[in-house]
Amino acid sequence: MFWYYLICFVIVFLIFLYLDCRKPANFPPGPKWYPIIGSALELAKFREKTGMLCKAIELIASRYDNHRGVIGFKIGKDKTVMAISADSLREMMNNEELDGRPTGPFYETRTWGLRRGILLTDEEFWQEQRRFIVRHLKEFGFARKGMAEIIENEAAHCQQDFAALIKNGNGKALLRMQTVFSVYVLNTLWLMMAGIRYNSNNKDLKYLQTLLHDLFASIDMMGALFSHFPFMRFVAPNLSGYKKFVEIHEHMHKFIGDEVENHKKTFNIDDEPRDLMEVYLKILQSNQSKPESFSQEQLLAVCLDMFIAGSETTTKTLGFAFLYLIRQPELQKKVQAEIDMVVGRERLPTLEDRINMPYCEAVVMEGLRMFMSNTFGIPHRALRDTKLCGYDIPKFRILLWTEPVRGVP
Repeated sequence: MFWYYLICFVIVFLIFLYLDCRKPANFPPGPKWYPIIGSALELAKFREKTGMLCKAIELIASRYDNHRGVIGFKIGKDKTVMAISADSLREMMNNEELDGRPTGPFYETRTWGLRRGILLTDEEFWQEQRRFIVRHLKEFGFARKGMAEIIENEAAHCQQDFAALIKNGNGKALLRMQTVFSVYVLNTLWLMMAGIRYNSNNKDLKYLQTLLHDLFASIDMMGALFSHFPFMRFVAPNLSGYKKFVEIHEHMHKFIGDEVENHKKTFNIDDEPRDLMEVYLKILQSNQSKPESFSQEQLLAVCLDMFIAGSETTTKTLGFAFLYLIRQPELQKKVQAEIDMVVGRERLPTLEDRINMPYCEAVVMEGLRMFMSNTFGIPHRALRDTKLCGYDIPKFRILLWTEPVRGVP
């Protein structure tokens, strides 16, 4: 009897291995799939060779028939389709059935195993929360004149802090471009979210942002080892990055949870809300019926998403743009000349100066484009079986990528 079960197990296992490395019909071209690991080894080899994930994808794309601007591969359990041309990206963004967000342990562990927040949710839940958040953020300055005042105030604090660093360093200052703007960028959002402005010397905030930087240095939006191979969470939590991922998010949850509790102590449901957090608390504590998407966990998840967005995306873009300008001194001179001509040296620029500074705006936009083209946006997930550039797309995750080129403002 034992041998009978063993033979059955071996047969089933071999069938599983065969099916696991078999590409679906009409799937986009790409690297060969191997059992269990998929294309992971080839992708890792090219990534080590090029030093950057986007360059590795570019190299892989050049090796396969991608005249439609789409390639496909598999990493662990995840079958992935990637748009690599402007046409395929445009078609993907216009296909509502590709508007989903990915699921799985990597994307759900951050919010207690649930799909919460605003960055990684979709369909009705996302629409309801997005409408609510955008509507009320506008009440506190978002996308309005008040936003410009907040940004200009943070720019002034940034300039003052940099001047103090240079003065204390006898005319020199060593800055870590990956994180140097993080507090100021975060404040522009956090003032509307929680009515709080952090000092650049806040030790707790600096510690959290260091953790975030370390986290994003070890993972990307394609996920981590434990997201492609979920069993690694239990077999090798350290090696797979799962333990570090959980620990960092526990610190984040405590930091944000403490802010929510502080708000509860001073919040009065009859008073006018002072920030988005109080608007949310007012809904949670009211006796009226509220949509199912509103909860204490959702409030924390929204704050977490906004905190990460304020600490990472814009901060990294600014750091990249300044580092790129260091390598392009001729661009620096043109930017400085326009600033001197329009703004001068006696005041800081304001949003009203924008119309008179087309070259500076072009440099900013080009820096944003180049940074985004060298990174991956948040993955999309096919909500239903659909097509992209003639290929069949089942319910897979899709990653965005466009070709990085030389910056030309």
